[in-house]
Amino acid sequence: MKLAYYPGCTLHGTAREYDASTKAICKAAGIELTEIDDWNCCGALEAIFDKELSMGLSARNNFKAQKTGLDLVIPCSICSHNLSRADKAMKTDSGFREKIEKALDEKYTGVNIKHLLDVVVNDLGTETLATKFKKSLNGIKAVPYYGCLLIRPSEICKFDNPENPTSLDDIIKATGAECLPFTQKTKCCGGNLLMSKQDYAFILTKKLFDEAKARGANCIVVACPMCHMLLDGQQGMIEKAHNTVIDMPVLYFTQLIGLAMDLGEKELELDKNMVSASKLIASIGKEKPAEKKVEAKIATAVEAEAAQ
Repeated sequence: MKLAYYPGCTLHGTAREYDASTKAICKAAGIELTEIDDWNCCGALEAIFDKELSMGLSARNNFKAQKTGLDLVIPCSICSHNLSRADKAMKTDSGFREKIEKALDEKYTGVNIKHLLDVVVNDLGTETLATKFKKSLNGIKAVPYYGCLLIRPSEICKFDNPENPTSLDDIIKATGAECLPFTQKTKCCGGNLLMSKQDYAFILTKKLFDEAKARGANCIVVACPMCHMLLDGQQGMIEKAHNTVIDMPVLYFTQLIGLAMDLGEKELELDKNMVSASKLIASIGKEKPAEKKVEAKIATAVEAEAAQ
């Protein structure tokens, strides 16, 4: 399988571990990635000031991608959202399309844009992926966290159910790890409020951790660099702000897959994660069967409280 690849700004910066683990698992799974030439920011920051400029920046990347003749895969949920939104605008808004085509002196024919999670679960398939695994991650108890933009809006992100997505769940289960129920799986982590309303962002994020811990999770699995930045990168600040101890590793789903593939921790750049995953990795293969009964009781109690 050959795909054009758009890493976006964060994967070449603060989310290098996502980029590294993406390339590592794709290579192991037989997926060939070709990074598109001369790509630019998707316009996530510019959207605050000028929506059309933001859309234009994303559209330019789509023009670059269409030259490859390949489907375009994007690991970042924000980038995937923005480039997909620009693709739809180019196909449905003639005024916008004419303006961008004139600016770039090129006709737009379109590109098939997919989030990396979509490619892994639906194109490669979890059963095929599982054949690449070399060890079971029994002992890891994870909650899947999708966040806001990974599967929304549904008219753009069509690969999973926007209300009750299961693609991350399926990957966690395929690795042999335990996938715990999580009512917060599509709730906002507060990432878009981090700069303007940090205290409120921390409240939203703490709610995620509170349920994850109540479920008996020993890690959270994500597919978005913004969510990872808040849950992992700001976890120490959240602990300080709320006078609590969280100590919850937050893994990209690519890092989880890489562990099941028995890839090296350095290859997956697990050392770049702010919250150490060393105790989590040490727990692999050490789960006791009796623990599951206790966790089932906890899960039932949490669900009953959420229903009230």
